[in-house]
Order: sequence, then structure tokens, then C-alpha cells
Amino acid sequence: MAFAAFCFAQAQAHAAMPAHKLACPATAPADWHLPGDAPLTEVALLSAKDGETIDEVYRPTLVPDNGFARGKTWHNSWTLPVEPGWSYFIDCQYRGAPQILRLKANGLSRCEQTATPYDKKKGVSESAVQTMVCD
Repeated sequence: MAFAAFCFAQAQAHAAMPAHKLACPATAPADWHLPGDAPLTEVALLSAKDGETIDEVYRPTLVPDNGFARGKTWHNSWTLPVEPGWSYFIDCQYRGAPQILRLKANGLSRCEQTATPYDKKKGVSESAVQTMVCD
């Protein structure tokens, strides 16, 4: 009985934990009217000087600070610097979508992308399930 109460308390504590401050949705927005569920297939973290237009051909993507495998999941992480006069964005791209969902990431300190499955010899699968979250 004590174990069940402990498990229940842990579940309640986990449910009470705050969600990430920013995340790419797992699937494309419904108003894009894509066939099927259109999962997240690619993410990028961008930086641009305040007031400047982002070059959509040569997007100013930031290289991850860290990349590593844990089991069958690949992780990329970025630490966002606090630089006055600069803005940060997350680009979320979905299967079959020509458009990109761009989310403003100012005021956040860290972002992490995951891709599953990952294979040491083959890398990230083309059909991998991806996530991008920032805090």
C-alpha cells in the first residue's frame, strides 16, 4: 500500500511540473491542411540582429553546442547567449509542408532537439520522430 501511495505521489508531482516554455508542435498546424498528421521532420535554431530580415535562402542557423546519442535517441542542445540587440528563433519544418513554423525564442536559455530512432552506423532515420523544446 505504501508503494502505491508513493507512486501516486510521484505521478502527481510529475503532472504538476511546468511544461517547457517553447516547443515545436509534434505535427503541423491544422490550418495548413496537410494530408495525414504531417510530423515534425526538421528543426533549426536561428539568430538575427534586431530589425534585420532573415535570409530565407541562407538562414542564419546556429550549430548545436553539444550532440550525443543516448540509447536509440540523438540529442542536440544549444545554450542561448544573452546578447542585447539579437533575436533568436526556432524553425519547425513538417513533412510535406513548403512553409516553416517560426517561433520567437528570446529570453530562453537552452534548447534541445531529439530524434528517435538513431543508429550509430546509419545516423538518424528519415522517418525519425523529432522534438524541439526550449526553456
